[in-house]
Amino acid sequence: MRKILPSVILLTFMSTALCSCGIFQAYEIADISETAETSEITEEEIIEEVTESVEDDTLSFQECHKTIKNPKKPEVVKFSFLGECTDNIKKYVSVKDIYDTNYLHNGVVGLVGVPFELTYGKEINTPAISFTYNKDELRGIPEKNLIVLHYDEEECFYNTIKSVLDTDNCTVSAEIEEDGVYLLADAYQWYECWGIDVSEYAYEVKPAEHITNWERENDTGDIMELADKEWAMENAPYFHVSTPEQLASVVWYVNGVDSNASITLEDDIDLSGYLWKSMGWYSGNSMAFSGFVDGQNHTINGLTIYEDYCDTGFIGYGLGVTVRDINFTNADISATGCVGIVGGEIYLQNVWENVHVSGKVTGGNDDYASIIGREGDITFKNCTADVTVNGEPFEYLSYKEKRIADAGDVVAFHIEMNDDMIVTRDEPDGDYLHLCWNVYRDGEKAEYTGADGKNKSLDVYNKLFSEGDYEIYLTAYINGTYVTVSNVIEYHSEGYDFRWSEQ
Repeated sequence: MRKILPSVILLTFMSTALCSCGIFQAYEIADISETAETSEITEEEIIEEVTESVEDDTLSFQECHKTIKNPKKPEVVKFSFLGECTDNIKKYVSVKDIYDTNYLHNGVVGLVGVPFELTYGKEINTPAISFTYNKDELRGIPEKNLIVLHYDEEECFYNTIKSVLDTDNCTVSAEIEEDGVYLLADAYQWYECWGIDVSEYAYEVKPAEHITNWERENDTGDIMELADKEWAMENAPYFHVSTPEQLASVVWYVNGVDSNASITLEDDIDLSGYLWKSMGWYSGNSMAFSGFVDGQNHTINGLTIYEDYCDTGFIGYGLGVTVRDINFTNADISATGCVGIVGGEIYLQNVWENVHVSGKVTGGNDDYASIIGREGDITFKNCTADVTVNGEPFEYLSYKEKRIADAGDVVAFHIEMNDDMIVTRDEPDGDYLHLCWNVYRDGEKAEYTGADGKNKSLDVYNKLFSEGDYEIYLTAYINGTYVTVSNVIEYHSEGYDFRWSEQ
């Protein structure tokens, strides 16, 4: 994967012409391959301006531009295209603001403003682009950090292209060689993610002084009326929480600053009367909550969240989350899918222990449940629920449990273990998707590997080196989840006995 460092060159015609508006023929790109849904530009915000027409075959420099007003990403206010053309340049240029339609480009690390998809015809010579930014919306990013990225369709990678910064006119301009997706990015964030030295771009980040992406892009309910940003920054990332205000401060920190945090409840917390919001979310750049919640057997009462989208619960979107020793009472959670009282959408293997919930969940057509809506591989230990889901009693802690139950009993394979602790399977009729060996110790996953091809047998001797009660079985992907498709071998191990030393 290529990593191209930025460099600044003098763009001959641009560095001269950009400072003199009279040289250009100015047109507004209005409604070219564009709809209100993709650009969020109202008719009042588009002003068409034509300084003069082109009536002969003489090449002339022309400029056309699109004015942008996107409250979610307000840093870039105008995108301009420049080039030589004998006809009206507007005939050969199309620009789309693709922020709300393409999550690939929305997820670029360090994205500043909205990404643009540009196409132009061969009738245009010496093409160039220019971003006009709002200095007041940069949220502490130094202007010198603004770089132009172009998406290479063939290599599926963003390249830095040479650009010129004009701080007097708040523009970043660049000559280009082809159409495609262009965007502005913060060099500090962009290069840091690739492991490149960013010392020349470093700046002091002060999240408490600026609005976060989460606040810009979402309804924050009552969170921001309760949150104390300074308290959050002083206590991060290990939070000890006793009040609704402190818990709201944690939600702000996780959603807007850093999604890695640990939360310990020091008292019961009553959220009755507050419209709450989930902790952890996904929109382009993931702010998935990663950490643990230790309730210390305390209770959160009255958690109320109403959303018209998915990933909703106390934790909305999470990766590698552990929750233990916590109670939720009188919860009321509503969303379109991936909804549960404690978690909306949670991935990666972990154990949730002593989690107890009561209340109601309303949500969509699938991936709804009492504790977690959608989960990848959570083990529930001593967890209970007294919850109605979509108005009916619901016995499953996650929707995955419901999928498994709906698949019914599937014992398609017979497995057995010999004296050398080799587990083998037979060859049943039919095909089973993603067939896998599973080894659990004391209810927690210890091994997970494919069971096809050369892996039709499994040597479990070296898997049983820790004392405990083991279960070994096969799973396959059925009905949207992994279902047990064999008998279960139960085995108690006294621990590793160094069998090889006897030889």
